[in-house]
Parts: sequence; structure tokens; C-alpha cells
Amino acid sequence: MTQAAPPPPATTLNTPESLLDGLNDEQRAAVRHPGGPLLILAGPGSGKTRVICHRIAWLVRSGTVPAANILGVTFTNKAANEMRERVARLIGNRGPAPALSTYHSFCARVLRADGAPIGVPPDYVVYDAADQIRAATLALDELDYDKNSITPRDLVRHISDWKNRMRTPAQLRETQEGHRDALYVNAFEQYEKVLRRASALDFDDLLLRTVSLLREHDRVREKYAARYRHVLVDEYQDTNHAQYALTHLLGRDHRNVCAVGDPDQAIYGWRGADIGNIRQFTRDFPEHEVVHLERNYRSSGNIVTAAAALIGHNADRADKTLWTGRGPGSAIEHLRTETDHAEAAVIANIVRTEPATPRQTAVLYRTNAQSRLIEDTLRRAEIPYHIVGNIRFYERKEIKDALAYLKVIVNPHDDVSLRRIINSPPRGIGPRSIDKAAGTAEPEERSATLFGPTGSPADERASLWTRLNAGCAEGRLTGRALEKMRKFNDLIRRMRENADGADIGRVVEGVISRTGYLGKLRDENTDEAEDRIDNLMELVAAADDYQQAAERPTLADFVNRQSLLSEADEGDGPSDARVWLMTLHAAKGLEFPTVVIAGVEEQLLPHKRSLDTREGLEEERRLFYVGITRAMDRLVITTAEFRRRWGGDAYPESRFLDEIDPDNAWKDDDTPDDQRP
Repeated sequence: MTQAAPPPPATTLNTPESLLDGLNDEQRAAVRHPGGPLLILAGPGSGKTRVICHRIAWLVRSGTVPAANILGVTFTNKAANEMRERVARLIGNRGPAPALSTYHSFCARVLRADGAPIGVPPDYVVYDAADQIRAATLALDELDYDKNSITPRDLVRHISDWKNRMRTPAQLRETQEGHRDALYVNAFEQYEKVLRRASALDFDDLLLRTVSLLREHDRVREKYAARYRHVLVDEYQDTNHAQYALTHLLGRDHRNVCAVGDPDQAIYGWRGADIGNIRQFTRDFPEHEVVHLERNYRSSGNIVTAAAALIGHNADRADKTLWTGRGPGSAIEHLRTETDHAEAAVIANIVRTEPATPRQTAVLYRTNAQSRLIEDTLRRAEIPYHIVGNIRFYERKEIKDALAYLKVIVNPHDDVSLRRIINSPPRGIGPRSIDKAAGTAEPEERSATLFGPTGSPADERASLWTRLNAGCAEGRLTGRALEKMRKFNDLIRRMRENADGADIGRVVEGVISRTGYLGKLRDENTDEAEDRIDNLMELVAAADDYQQAAERPTLADFVNRQSLLSEADEGDGPSDARVWLMTLHAAKGLEFPTVVIAGVEEQLLPHKRSLDTREGLEEERRLFYVGITRAMDRLVITTAEFRRRWGGDAYPESRFLDEIDPDNAWKDDDTPDDQRP
């Protein structure tokens, strides 16, 4: 074994110049930049985080600015913690540390200390996502709105979008069109009243109120601009309008703003991130300098070549030339399969052939629904897996809701499942109606009344189904409440009748559509709702798979199998599992020796929601680019000729595959599925 070189003398380690050791010329130029606006355009795997941390340390150790006068902002607590740890190792114990945090944490501190001029008390509370839903629910209740027309979750989504674009209810009133727009604006105003009564701010308020504070009160802005004489922003391509405004307000006087990012990895437009903020930076700071970090230290040559060829098809980008010194490495593999089942089997085989080391392989996909078959196949193969940034397929809300309906069809005396679905989707059967109708009922009261035959008596306390049945028969509900309960009864009765001896897939399909669950999601018309629809379609596909494989398929057996899957695997797949599963969005910032990108087909990648605009298509291309550049040594792309949805669909291979340079990168594999290792 070759012995490592001895460390440099201690005196050298203590000089600012030691921070430049091991950096390439471009990285050194960024670290040593003397001051003024600096835009660092950093390709994937180019050492971006290392450069920003070394620049902070250089500013301190060169005597340019005390550590306490440096502000560094990023987007996640994990990234902020990593930055703090790296900087601490580089500057050592030199008094107060730089302020390194997320945007939201920084704004929370500013408002706590100086929010009084805009009416923010120092003892305000921050509402998280669950609190926001409760506040929206209260606002809609106070307006006596029908939650079938506006759901609390939908209202919160609209409000977040408006706040990210810094739009107020008064501004929205000037542009609203029609009755529905007016309903949303009214609900927005009422939501704000709910927050004010509670002295609460939501996450978007932290940004919005801080920008308002600095814009309206020069004294406060000058205080923070003087305190933070250098501002550094990581992942700059992910900033929204409010975050850019905050950065500009802090740095417009001293001009010492360093923005680090990669516009080719801007994949969060649906969250409000604005890739145009890079152009805005160059306009607001015309004297800026640009440093390009183009050397990729992560990936082998064929991977870098493919990524560069792909992203070169985007017109709206700053040109840069990726390169690596690692050599060409393995050819990129394209594995074509006949079906999505075969695709999942091929992926499991790839995992088997890879070294059994933690975090060896990542399987990336465009939509959460794609994980179901891969999860099932890995589970059958007894390969532990870890899901990043999401929950397992059978633990997702819409899947649990659908399974709860199926359980009630099998056994209406399942109280837990009945309570879960009786008002999901909302049908006007609230807790008060349920409590009023249920009352109490003795076991012997189970009889053929309003809710139909309910089975034989039991020794335990009567089920909710029985008590609702008795309560309706005894007149504890009247008028509209009784009518809604009757409709629910009819719905369950018809579905139970239709399920008797029917194809399991058609039963599941009927539940999703007849209950109004599918229609409600379609009416929401959001990306999240579309993902939930995809997941429900995948549950139908799972039922079809069961129907074909089971010797004596029954609905009860199918439901029990799904419940056992979700319970038996609790805790399975630790974070050091050999294979990680995640969406392409969740993969950003990670790297793996082997990466499999599954389902690279039209309407999946690029996704069908993004095909109508150039901007949408270019963001999909950036998303594929992010996936490709997660791979260090081996990249496998899989496609299926037939991918099961309701009834089954076949889509052509993605247009993006034709955009990857095939000369040195590709290794197609048309080996029959059953002959692959």
C-alpha cells in the first residue's frame, strides 16, 4: 500500500494560502475573489459546496471581514449544518462564527428581533404544514364555505403560491375573474385573520414579512446590511421571487453578494423557484464577475458526455462545457423490456450483481407511482431498500383510503376503516352527524334495517356500522343529514353487491371512481392530485396482478395481502441499505456508484403535464440531467414497451434518449428479459 504524503507544516496550515491546496484554477479564482458581486456557475460534481465553504474561510482567515459579518444561506437544514461543520473545520476557533442557515431560519431571527414596525410581535409562533391546514379549515368554516368546492389543502397551496410571488389579497382583487376567484381571495383574507388572531406566521410569511420589513424601514435594512457585509447564497437557481428580493435588499449597498448555483439543475419551478433570478442578478449587479466550475469530479467520461449532450438541447441556459479527468469508464446501458414487470425484475437483477455495500445503487423514477412494482419485486427478492423523500407505496394516504373502502366492502363492521372513509371525499357527513346517529346500540340490534343485513350478533360492543344503522332507523338523524347517510349506505351496498365474484381490478377501479375520490382529485387539477391519481391507477394494476397470479382470488385475500405488506415491512430498509429508491426530484444533491433511471418514456419523462410549453419541457430535460449526473461509475436507463395503467398503455421511448450522444456513451441491450442475469 502506498503511504500517504505527510501533512504540510503547521505554519502552512494556518495561512490563508493553505485553503487553496487541492483546488483547481477556477475554484481558486472563486475562493480568492476580492469582493463585489460574484456569480459562480457550478456544474454537477464540480465541488460547489467545497468552494463556498473555502470562500467563507478565506474571507475570515485573510482578514477581509470578521466571521460575524458573513451571512451564508441555503435551502435545507441538512445543507446548512454541513456548511457550518465544514467552515468550522477550516477556520477553527476564531471567535464568533459566520451566520450560516436556511433562508427561513434567518428571517425568523430578523422578525423576532425587529418585526415590531410591521406588526410582528416578538413572541409570534410559526405554523408548520399541519397547522396551516388547520388554519385554512377554520377560515373556511368561519366563511361557511362548502369544503367540496374549496378544500383546506387546496387553499393552502394557492396561498403559498401567492405569497411566493409576493401577491396580497388586495392585489389579487384587482385581477380576479369570476365567482370562484373571489371565493379564493375571500378565503385568503380570512386565513390571514386566523393567523393574526393567533400571533402566527406561516413559512411563506417568514420570507414575505422580512422583505416587507427591509423595504419599508431603511433603518432595519441598513442595520442588517452593515452587520452582514458579505452575503453568500448556495443553490441560487432554486430561489423564488421573495428570496431573491431579500438577497438584493441585503447586498445592494455593499455589493458583496456571491451567488452559487447551476441553472441546468433548476428543477423546482412548480414550487415557485425562478430560474430567471440568475438573469436578474446580472441586471441588478452589472459589475458582476462570473466563474465557471466545469470540471466534474464525480462521474466517468461517458456519463459526463451524455449529460452535456442532453442539456445542450435547452435554449434557455448559460453555456458551459462539462468535462472530467476520470477517463471514459463504462458505457451507458439502455435496457429495453417488454413490460413494467420485466423492468422491475431487471432492476432487481442489477442490484444483485452490484457489490453489497451501503448506498451502492440508486433507482430513480419520475413519479412516485412507479415505485410500487419495484418495491414489490425487491421485497420478494429479499433485498432491503430505503425510500428517500417519500413514504412506501402502501403507506400513502390515497392508497390507505382506497384500501379502507375495500375493507368496509369486505366487512362493514371494521370501525377504523369506516370512520376513515365515511366522509372521504367530503360528502357532508361530519363528526356531529356520526355521533348523533351512532349513539349506543346493543349487539342484538344487528338486523336488516336501513343499512341492510349486518351479520350475526357478537358478544362485544356493537360496531359503528350497527349503531349508525340503528340510529337512522330510530330517527336520530333527519332531513339533509339523514339523506346524506342514506346515500352513503346505498353506495356501500351497491359496491358490496358488485364485488361479489367480480374481477378484483374492476372492484378497485369501481371504488376509486364511484366514491367520487377520483373526480375530486381531478377537480383539484394540481400536480399533487395528479400524482395521487397515478398511485391509485397503480393500485388497480396491483389488483390485476393479484387476479392473474392467485389460485382462488378473492377481495378479502387481496386486501389482507396489501395490509400485511405495509405492516410486515415497517422499519425494513435502513438508510445504509444497498439500494435507495427515490424520485428524480429527491435525488438532487446525492451521488451513487450505480444509478438506474427507470421508465424513460414519453409522458413519463418528459411528463405529460410538461409537454405543452417549452419551459415545461426544458425543466423535464434538466430533471433527466440531474438524474444522469447522480451516477459515478455505472448508469443504466430502462424502458418498457408496455406499462400498465387502467387497461394498459404503451408509450414510445423518451425523445431525450435521442439527444444523448450515442457515439461513445451507449450500450443497448436487447437481450430477452428472461435471459438477463
